[in-house]
Amino acid sequence: MASTGSPTPAHAPGDEFAVELDGVTAEFTTPGGGSYCAVRDVTLRVRPGKFVAVVGPTGSGKSTILNMAAGLLSPTSGTAKSFGSPVTGVNRRAAYMFQQDALLPWKSVIDNVGLGLTMAGVGKREARAQSQGWLAKVGLKDFADHYPHQLSGGMRKRTAIAQAWIGNPDILLMDEPFSALDVQTRQIMENELLAIWQESSKAVIFITHDLDEAIALADEVVILGAGPASTIIGSYEISLPRPRDLLAIRDNPQFVEIHQEIWSRLRVEVSKTYQNQAVPDGVSS
Repeated sequence: MASTGSPTPAHAPGDEFAVELDGVTAEFTTPGGGSYCAVRDVTLRVRPGKFVAVVGPTGSGKSTILNMAAGLLSPTSGTAKSFGSPVTGVNRRAAYMFQQDALLPWKSVIDNVGLGLTMAGVGKREARAQSQGWLAKVGLKDFADHYPHQLSGGMRKRTAIAQAWIGNPDILLMDEPFSALDVQTRQIMENELLAIWQESSKAVIFITHDLDEAIALADEVVILGAGPASTIIGSYEISLPRPRDLLAIRDNPQFVEIHQEIWSRLRVEVSKTYQNQAVPDGVSS
């Protein structure tokens, strides 16, 4: 079995990455007028078609990293690039899935799914046809005319996945999208996400507190250390074969071995977090 604990090999200069954060640091002004460093000197490179999970304790800057990749936040120092071009403003090659879905309560499911297309100037008939196709793909074709409040948590997440993917982004940025779901629904949604992703060549950066989830989904797991001024302290290639059945994978001896190795390092950072001061209000985790 290939080693699971060695750092991911460095890539040759000139390679094109879907996301390339090079030595980025993010500092914020606190309400009291002081400064807070969320992450310091972070370098993260994600190739097209790769699924990278980022884990770390609360306050380690996971969402900060995602926001820099999305162009929602400019690094204080260092550079953020996407496919070789500097990220200035919103990264138009990326779609973002938040912890809470962005469904508009006054719009039907099908109109929510097609919202990005209509805002981009796609005709109503074409947007509806594409939306119907995506609703069928995520198992919601019979719920097109329902409204968000009529859906279960899992159905809302299926709608959000369709909403994010319908615009055919090159990158999917996911900030703990399944954290609010019960365990069974969460595993089902993870399986459905992988099934859709495996049909594509899209890069994914997936933020999670759940190490089990990170290992089960990803090609690579990146560990952030305790904040403030978090940095990457480890990167592990996940050699579990694909396709993966996430309802059974946690019983795989190889999964258990990988989990033990990564957790032995991550738990030290989790312990440090409880010893540090609380993260200032307004700083993302």
